[in-house]
Formats: sequence, C-alpha cells, structure tokens
Amino acid sequence: MKKIVFLFSVLFYTVSFSQDMQAFNKIYYKTYVETAQTDFKGAVKVADSLFTISETPVLQARSLMLSASLYKQSGEVKKSVDYALRAGEIIQQTDNYNWQAKVYGFLATEYRRLKLYDNSRLYMEKAFDVSKNIEDPKSANNVKGLMQQEKAYYEIEKKNYKKAVVEINKAQQFFELSGANLDFFTANNEQLLGLSYYHLNEPKKALQHYNSALSFSKNDPGGFLVGLSYNGLANIYLDQKDLKNGKKYLDLAEKISKKSPYLELKNEIYTTSQKYYAATNDLKNLVSVKKQQDSVVEKLSTESTAFIDQSFTSMQKDNKRVEEKSSNKNVMLILGGLFIILGGIYFLLYRIKHKRNLEHFREILKNIEEKSALAKQRNFELRETEEINAEEQNLQSYKAEPSVSMSAETEQKILLKLKEFEESELFTDNNVSLSTLATYCESNSKYLSHIINSYKKQDFNNYINELRITYIVKKLQNFPLYRKYKIAVLSEEAGFSSQNKFATIFKKVTTISPSVFIKYLQENEEA
Repeated sequence: MKKIVFLFSVLFYTVSFSQDMQAFNKIYYKTYVETAQTDFKGAVKVADSLFTISETPVLQARSLMLSASLYKQSGEVKKSVDYALRAGEIIQQTDNYNWQAKVYGFLATEYRRLKLYDNSRLYMEKAFDVSKNIEDPKSANNVKGLMQQEKAYYEIEKKNYKKAVVEINKAQQFFELSGANLDFFTANNEQLLGLSYYHLNEPKKALQHYNSALSFSKNDPGGFLVGLSYNGLANIYLDQKDLKNGKKYLDLAEKISKKSPYLELKNEIYTTSQKYYAATNDLKNLVSVKKQQDSVVEKLSTESTAFIDQSFTSMQKDNKRVEEKSSNKNVMLILGGLFIILGGIYFLLYRIKHKRNLEHFREILKNIEEKSALAKQRNFELRETEEINAEEQNLQSYKAEPSVSMSAETEQKILLKLKEFEESELFTDNNVSLSTLATYCESNSKYLSHIINSYKKQDFNNYINELRITYIVKKLQNFPLYRKYKIAVLSEEAGFSSQNKFATIFKKVTTISPSVFIKYLQENEEA
C-alpha cells in the first residue's frame, strides 16, 4: 500500500502550485499518506475532508481526484469514475488547464478499462486539446506523453500491437521533452513494448524490453510494473518450454501480486500460473488457481457490470431528452400516431413469437443442465454385467471402434481421470488431442476412445466440443461480464481455433447462435 500511495502522491503533488495550494498540501499531505498506508476507509475520510475545507475550485477538484484514485486502487469502478466526473465538472470552470488534462486523462483510462472505448477516446481528445493551452512546455509534453501512452493501451486492447509500438515510441519522445519522472514513465513504456512484441511473436525483443523495464524500476522493486514485467518474462519462457526460468519469474510475479491490491495484476498472473501448471500436469494447483482467478474476475465483473449498466441507462435517457428537444412537435404527432398503429400490430406479433422463443431457450438451458448432471452421475457409475452386453450392441450400431477388452479396474481408472479432466477445464486448451488426453489418463488412445464412445456416447471431438460449449454457457450464466465480450473473445476462452468454428459448434449443441443465446439469457433473468 505504501508504494501505491507514493505513486499517487507523485502524480498529484509534484506540480508547481500557488501559495494557498502549498498551504493545503502542508496541512493534509502528511495525514493522508500516513492514513492511507494502514487504513483505506481512513484515507477516504481524509480525502473527503480535503474537499470540505477547500475554498477554490482547483482544490476541490484535487480533493475529488484523491478520492477517485483511492477507489480505483480498491477496484470500486463506479465510485472512482463518479468522483472523477465531479472533479471534471468543477475544474472545467477554471483556467487551470494542467488539472483539466489530469482529470480527462484519468477518465480516459477508466473508460478504456471498462471497454467503453468511445468515452475513452472522447476524454483523450479533450486532454490533448487542453494541453495546447498549458503554458509550461514541460507540463504540456507530460500530458501529451500520458495521452500517447493511453492510445498505446487502447491499441493493445484492440490487439493492434504494431500501432501500439508506434504510440509508445511517441509517448517516450514527449516524456523526454517533459523532464518528468523519466524512470517511471520509461519503465511503463518498456513494459508495454515487451507486451506488444510478445504478441507480435518477437520473443527476443520482448525479453529485451521487459528486462529494460526492470532496470528502470529499481527504485520500486515491489511495484505493479515490476510484477507485470516478471509475468511477461514468465510467459515468454513458458512458450519456449523453458519451465525452470518460467517458474522463476512466475514466482517473482506472484510474490508481488500477493501484496498488491490491483486485481488486474492478479488476474494476469493467475492466467500465467494456469499455463505453467497445465504444462507440468499439476492438476491440483491448476484447479486451485482457477478458482482464485474466478473470484477475482467475479469481483471485477460485479463492479464493471453495474457501472456499465448504469452508464448505458443514463446515456439512453440523455439521448431521449435531446431527441425530444430537437424534434418538431407537429411532425412527431403525425408520425407518432402512425407509429402507434403499426407498432401495436408489430408488438402483438413480436410478443407471440418472442414468448415462444423464450420458452424454447428455457428448454435449452434445462437440457444443458440435465446433460451436465447426467455426465457427472456417469463419472462414478460402473455398468452391471448385463448392461455391458447391451452397451456393446449399442456400440456396434453407433459404428464405434471394435470391442476392446479391458479390466473393470482399468475402466474405472480412466473414468476417474476423465472426471478430473472435466473439472480441471484443461479442455479449453486448443492443443488438446486424443493422444494428449490419453497420456493424461495414463492410458492409450484405443482404450480412451472406447471409454468415451461407451460412456459419453460421442467421439472424441464431439466430447471435447460439448465440454467447451457447456463451460462457456456456465460462464455466461454465472458471470454477467462475459455477456459483454465479443464472440471472438468467448471463442478463444473456450479453446476453439476460430470464431466461426465456435459459432457452428455452439449452435449445434444449443440449437441457437451465441449472440441469440446471450440476448435470451439476459431477458430470461429479467423476466
């Protein structure tokens, strides 16, 4: 916590202020830092007290931004953005362009993290426009550098890694002109370059930039940038099958993550940990880390979803008011009457069709749940002697492999390993194959294929595909944030090699497309 407070103190207190601002700092800065190190609620109270005693708009805006920063650290997105928006309303009434740029830059970052990219770009442009009015060239270049860096984050989230590299280099040029805390900003840029080159499949360059980020972070060895850099190095070595070095840097990253309040950092490192445990077939730790990540994702999604829903509702209300003011009353009356008549007819037809579709959707959910429950039951069931003969006859009609002779103990062992496999979510690895699964089950492909055909009533490909689709369905049901992801993201999460293949298999299993499923899932919960 101490390092985080220090970082924000640098961002908010290293600018040149007038005498009243300096007095403001002397009275409350020491109390704020000491409180924030040990007590989050106490720190928030101190920040709120700053607003209460602030006599100028600039001081009020600064106080609100301190609160926004604290809530950002704790993952409370809604409160963080609300405080920043209030600060923006106040600061835009002044001619303090430096602080206007800081507030707009903060909002650009938060909206980008929420994947509200239009809002993010709006505030980025505001910050750039305001920076033109900043008289001090160093301060102006610092703002421009931060906004170029924000553009790089935007391009990275859009997976435009070549564009991200260009934006990072531009940001570095501005930072060098500003003469600001160059080590911190350079370390951040180097970490971003490492991430970009990693995704561009240039591991040598990625290693170089990650190591450079670490060298510029010597004064903050436990900071989140160091954690991200260690995590990046771990990913590179794991991709190269260098498990020793991969584990070395993963351990360093995890050490920082355990002490850090940043949920995004924890989420990234949990993903890398799963990659390592999957590579080492450490099922126990893989499942444990997955559960920890789900908890973090749920916390992130709860705050983000609530904020996004509220934002869209507010935007819809604002748009409606604008439309009402700009519309011609007479034209609206005529069109409104016609709309009511046609709309009434359409509404009746739509409701009938929609009701049928929703009932069909509920039946789909019921079938998926029944299949899942039946699969769990079968994991521990052994067939009776008379059932074995029936199963062998079914297999012949199913056109499965020829009868395979194996002991009951071997069957039970493979079934138990399949149960572990289904619960571990290793099936989301797009490299899983019949032979790799057979190795995992400590068996051979022939035996495994026979067991899957006999007990799962499917061939290997359909068995894996149904597990993946069921996995995504449960994610969509239990984590509302997943419903806002693009289909390509869901496809990758489930382990499919392409978006089209995912959509095809999803419709085959559920009888409806992913987008329609998400739509009806939302409506079913609201009903």
